Amino acid sequence: MTEPHTPGLSAHGYIAVVEVAVYTIALVISVINCVRYDFKRQTGWVYLSIFCICRIVASALTIVVEESSDPSTGMITAEMIVSNIALTPLHLAALGLLTTSTRLTLADTMSKVFTKLLRFCRLALSVAIVLGIVGGVELAKDGTSQTGHTLSRVSVILITVAFAILMSLSLFFLRFATLQPHNRMLILGVTVALPFLLVRIIYSICYAFSSSTMSKFSTLTGDWKIYLGMDVIMEFVVLAVLTTTGFLLQNYSRKKGIAQVEQGSPYEMAYVRDQEMVNSDLDGMSK
Repeated sequence: MTEPHTPGLSAHGYIAVVEVAVYTIALVISVINCVRYDFKRQTGWVYLSIFCICRIVASALTIVVEESSDPSTGMITAEMIVSNIALTPLHLAALGLLTTSTRLTLADTMSKVFTKLLRFCRLALSVAIVLGIVGGVELAKDGTSQTGHTLSRVSVILITVAFAILMSLSLFFLRFATLQPHNRMLILGVTVALPFLLVRIIYSICYAFSSSTMSKFSTLTGDWKIYLGMDVIMEFVVLAVLTTTGFLLQNYSRKKGIAQVEQGSPYEMAYVRDQEMVNSDLDGMSK
């Protein structure tokens, strides 16, 4: 994108148009559910909303850049940075859903370990965002900047480590036969989404460790077929799986909760206690 080009949408631009439409619809759904089901409890919906916003902004910037005969470096830099950091809230959404589903399955000692792992993941992902932004700015100034490449690579490594922990925890909890049906459903949904998320991470790794910012893995100038297959479609699938899982969980919890409240069963008491523990943990993390 360093050379002037004829204004007009390329394959990347048309893909961006589709992304704006898809993620706008997904954002409306996520925001409605955030409001309806309480922002703290449904942390998955909160992070999915943030992810949708990032993708809408990145796609809009792609369209603006391609429609401009002389796009500014600032717009190009912003698109690349937002595209890269959008991967982080997708991880956080999966972590939030996993947190909600596993509280009552752990003994006190294991619960502390689990909480520490979650906090480490959130810290790693937060640092990854910062490093990704700084690295992107450095590379925008100088495409050969060693500092920029290093920071971008460390950012991707941190995301990969967080993913490895997320996958390990998901597979670990699937072994619990005592999980409530709604909890197992949620963990299974997260686990199903992980292989697609892994492909998306591999795409970021390939770009971060390429020798040039103009590599075929670039979201703006790379091979659009690779971009579509390893980035766009993978994110669509992860979003669809997590959203569907969230809806199934809410429908199950609402129907089961009404029936159990009328009977005064231990199930509802456990469910309420589960939510209180999640809220308490989230409050502690926010301080």
